[in-house]
Order: sequence, then C-alpha cells, then structure tokens
Amino acid sequence: MALDPKAAEYLSRGYCQETLEPRECEYLLTFGDKSPVARLAVSLADRLNHHMCSETGQIMATIDVSTGPCYRDCSFCRWGESRSHDVFKDIEEDILLRYVEELGGFSDVKSICLNTCGDMSVDRLADYVYTVKKNARKGTQVFVDTGELSKEDCITLKDAGLYGAIHSYRIGEGTDTGIKSEERKETIRNLVSAGIAVTTGVGPIGPDHMPKDIVKTFFETVDLRCCRSMVYPREPVPGTKFNQFGRMSPARMAQIRAVFTLATSRYNPPVREPAQGTFVNGNNIAMAEYNGNDRKEQLYSARRRLFNNGYERILKVDGSTTNLTLAYLRQTGSV
Repeated sequence: MALDPKAAEYLSRGYCQETLEPRECEYLLTFGDKSPVARLAVSLADRLNHHMCSETGQIMATIDVSTGPCYRDCSFCRWGESRSHDVFKDIEEDILLRYVEELGGFSDVKSICLNTCGDMSVDRLADYVYTVKKNARKGTQVFVDTGELSKEDCITLKDAGLYGAIHSYRIGEGTDTGIKSEERKETIRNLVSAGIAVTTGVGPIGPDHMPKDIVKTFFETVDLRCCRSMVYPREPVPGTKFNQFGRMSPARMAQIRAVFTLATSRYNPPVREPAQGTFVNGNNIAMAEYNGNDRKEQLYSARRRLFNNGYERILKVDGSTTNLTLAYLRQTGSV
C-alpha cells in the first residue's frame, strides 16, 4: 500500500530540516497511530534525534522541593486545591544534600530539576538552587519547574546559579488552568531575557484533544526563543472533569512528538548544548524522578532506557561522554 503522497512530502521535508506549517502538522496528525504515516514519522524523528545528539543520551533528575495544594487549581492537576488533601511541605536541606550527593556518584546526571507546587517564595527557591549548585558535581545544570515569575524573580534565580527552567504552555491555558495565556508567555519571556535556558512544551495531552488544538498550542511558544520543548500526556486524576477520558496511548504520544520533532527540525535555539538532540526532547533525554524510597531505581531505570533506545554514549557533567554498555550498567548498579 503506497504512502499518502501529501504526508510523504511533509515527512520528507521535516526530515530534511525544512519548515513545516501548522496546517501540515494537523494533516499528519489526522492519521491513526498505527498507520504507515505515523510509523514512518516516529522512525524519521528517532533517526534525526540520534543523529543530532551524536548517539549520546543524558539524564535529568527531578526532585520535589515543595509540595502542597495549589491555588491555581488547574482542572487537570492532582495538586489543585479543590481536590488535593496534601499538606504543604518543603524538602529538608539535609535530605536535598543527600540526594545531590547520590546523584553525583557516577557524574552522569547532567541536570537536576527542582519542582515546586503551591506558593513557594522565590527567595526560598533561590536558596535551594544555590545549595544544589554549590554541592553538585561541577558542570551539573540546575533547572526549576515552578510557577509564574517576574523579571526580578528570574534575575534572583539566575544569580543563585540557575541554568534552566521548564515552563510549558498548556492546552486550555486560561480556561482549564488558573493562569492567563499571556501571563504564562510573559514568564517564558522573563526567563529568556534573564539568560535562563527554557524548556517549554505542549500538554497535558489527552484522548479528547483534537489535532488542531494540540498543534495551535505547540506553535504558541516556538518563536519565544526557548531552547527545548517537551510533549507530554495528561495523567488521569480522580475528581477532575478529564478523568473520564483516560490516558493518551503511548503510540499516539510518540506520533505527536515525532510530528513536532520534524516540524521544528530547522529551528536554531539560542543555546544548543553538545549532544542536545532535536528541539523537541526525544528518547535521548531520560527523566528520573528522584524522590522517596524508590529514587535510586528511577535513576537505574533512566540509564536502562537510554541503553534500550540504542544510544551508544551517556553525557557526563563535565561535557565528556562514556560508552553506554552493558558493563557500564553493571558498574552503576543499573542491572
């Protein structure tokens, strides 16, 4: 069965690092996730990512430094104050220091992201950033995933040693979230103007979202001079209006991620790190949720995912690489 000629043209252009328009992305997403078009898109995006990161994977560990009910009360989030029964809790400094020390054991966790929820003060967050920057292996990049920030807030965090921030632009911003659309974009602009490398993104994506809505949201931030972008699914949360729709299938998520990877293959970010890969994060960036009793297993799993996805090397904090072999997995306790 011949491939749809229009889809074949769009996929070829994306792979050759030519511009894809939003309407062309929408067209590619009208095909099912088991279609030849979807499978080719995923294959091409994966090949492009492997090439652009020089077959090198990297790990980002995430640490929850502040949790609790969030007054923004986004309608898809488990932390929304209207449904959360959690209490406010900030991580203790000795625990944070222990986590940072553990993550530095093999110098292969390139970045550490500090996650917050609720009303955490910027000064307190800056203290955490400074603590991690001071005690982590030299070359470790410190990120935050937090709420809206003013220009002054961003400068404070930058001065504390912040390298980057994760700040996505969500589907339904201003309607399904407690944040106005322009307010969300303004934080991204403030981060960029402070010299902070921004990873933006589109999500949380659910089965009920139409290609037009997903594509429109993704392209809202493409021209804001971000360095990377994430594409992520919506997690079902009991008590939310979206829980009834369940979770997007992994195959459909891979298709969406692939289309946006090819659509932005020509994008030149303001900062391109060695072995970064494509603008849209691919399988070369493995996330490890470093919290609680299973934190080390999360790190082991991140190394195994990079290995299983065929990456030949892993990026070290000093910018060098080491061969990602079965022997290395054994050496690090990952198998």
